[in-house]
Amino acid sequence: MQGYKLMLLFIILFSGNIFAQKNYLTEETFGAFSEYLSKEFGIACKIPVKFTNMDKYNVMWKVRKNKDKNTGNIYGSIFISSNKECIAMYSAFPRRISKEDIEMRKKRALPIYPRSQIKAEIKTALGLYYYPNHPLNNDSARFDFNDYVTIISGKKAGEMFNADSIYIYEIPGADSVYFFDEYLETIRKKKYPYCTSLFVSKNDRISLDIKLFFTKKGKEKEDKYINLLSKQIWFDEDFKSK
Repeated sequence: MQGYKLMLLFIILFSGNIFAQKNYLTEETFGAFSEYLSKEFGIACKIPVKFTNMDKYNVMWKVRKNKDKNTGNIYGSIFISSNKECIAMYSAFPRRISKEDIEMRKKRALPIYPRSQIKAEIKTALGLYYYPNHPLNNDSARFDFNDYVTIISGKKAGEMFNADSIYIYEIPGADSVYFFDEYLETIRKKKYPYCTSLFVSKNDRISLDIKLFFTKKGKEKEDKYINLLSKQIWFDEDFKSK
């Protein structure tokens, strides 16, 4: 656990606005988190409708506990629905996407974010991927992105988040994911065997990763919970990154 905290501190101090992120790390409140997203990324966020704040911040999550399977993320704020059927969490580090990065990746035939992260999460869950250049990666296995991911774009994405695209997919075998937080890992094992991921993206600018964990009853109402996020996350149309 101490190693995890040190790694988290390293990531925060060496990305973006150091002063803003240090305040966010030390305060660990939803107010500090939402201010950080707004100032640094132009994303306004609220606690989702019919959810309460769990007062859990900067929690690392991995697709698999296996130490060689590193795909995951750090989530800045975590919420639970009033009926306890769903847990939602927002990424602590939305990913900036530049036109230059997109062009570079196209030239090198590399996957573009968030597709690269989504592909890594799904392939890790399927046992096909560990980390870049790992000898056990199965690059020859057939993998069709569209078999696993639903993409919503245009008017619907704009109405929900003022975004251009929403990527929605299930994490295969989500009962085997892992939280670096003892309480969350305990309740996940007992009650939340399903995980749906959303990447909300503004073209050539930013993507926010959201994870939803469900009980069996909650999973049956997945669309309802996704719709409860509508307008609780909003991309500032005119935001310019620093």
